[in-house]
Amino acid sequence: MPDPPDMFVSDLKSTPMDKEEVVVKEGGMLHLPSYADRYTDIPRLIRLKFIAQVCPQLSVPALELAINHVKTTYNVKLYDELYKTLCVEVSRKSLKQIDENGESSNEASTSSGRGRMAVPYDSYWVEDNTMEATLMLQELDAELNFKKSNSGSAYVRRILEEIGDHYEKSGNLQMAVKFYARVRSYCTSSENVINMFRNLIRVSIYMENWWHVLTYIDEAKQYAFGFENLAEEVPARLSCAAGLANMGLKLYKSAAQNFLKTPYKRYDYDRIVAPEDVTFYAGLCALATFDRDSLQLRAINSESFQPFFQLSPKMSNILAKFCEGQLDTCAALLREIEDHVRLDVYLSPHVNTLYEMIMGRLLKKRDRKTMTEFLKKRHSSS
Repeated sequence: MPDPPDMFVSDLKSTPMDKEEVVVKEGGMLHLPSYADRYTDIPRLIRLKFIAQVCPQLSVPALELAINHVKTTYNVKLYDELYKTLCVEVSRKSLKQIDENGESSNEASTSSGRGRMAVPYDSYWVEDNTMEATLMLQELDAELNFKKSNSGSAYVRRILEEIGDHYEKSGNLQMAVKFYARVRSYCTSSENVINMFRNLIRVSIYMENWWHVLTYIDEAKQYAFGFENLAEEVPARLSCAAGLANMGLKLYKSAAQNFLKTPYKRYDYDRIVAPEDVTFYAGLCALATFDRDSLQLRAINSESFQPFFQLSPKMSNILAKFCEGQLDTCAALLREIEDHVRLDVYLSPHVNTLYEMIMGRLLKKRDRKTMTEFLKKRHSSS
């Protein structure tokens, strides 16, 4: 099992500088509250924070939603960061309005509410939350020491998991990984071990530590092979996580293969990735790397994946148009969804690469089609 990363992670992962620099100008098609409701806990915060970074049109509402949600956690540092960012965004929009309308600063702050903070800083929550989090951690540490001396493995395991949960809720993901990993020595059933791996995989996804995600998945699969009831179930249930990790590492064909194996009826990664997202991940990665026959067989005609396509029919239609040879329509439909997929924190870094791969295939396919039609006409005329 790999050691946790050396770097200290006390906050949600910021947008890495090596990700594709992109600004999404049109975010109006996305109903932000409904979108945010697809996710819970840290994934909701990660996605709202990312949208605020890449889409100026949605920056303020995204930050306001994130600030409201972060107050369900112990992550005071993130609360302060989000609030400071919101203040900057509100000021920037206010100044922009002054430049555009020639209003005075007082007029700008009262017209349509711009320039005023809709979400006041909650200093009472910060103080109470900090104290509550400190006291709870002290209680958990004391209980852990007591259980180690006076109780069995099951009790120690439960406390270690609770401490991991506490650090996760506080935004200290490295410490969460550390305590989840310590659970292994106190597992008393195969279910305990698989749950430990799922915790490690989940937090590693939050940290975008893709190699660790794949390592934990491989270890979980190897362990599951020793149990008849887990040998098939575990790999299938971890396929979405494997898809994310492969996509994060730019292994797009492997990513598509894993996403397409994701079981809809037993899908339980919706805290991190909504089922609708899986469709776009699988569809774009497959369209960029699968040949036409594989695309038809493993994606479009896949009975097990059809429920995902029903949630996102646009992606299904794009694949169908490609296989039918309607290349211009396929390209147009891809452009229609481009702004939407650029708002996805996990897919956005790969949109340029995937679109270049797909558009290159479309051009080659169209050139081949044009040449074939030319030769047919020439042959018939002779």
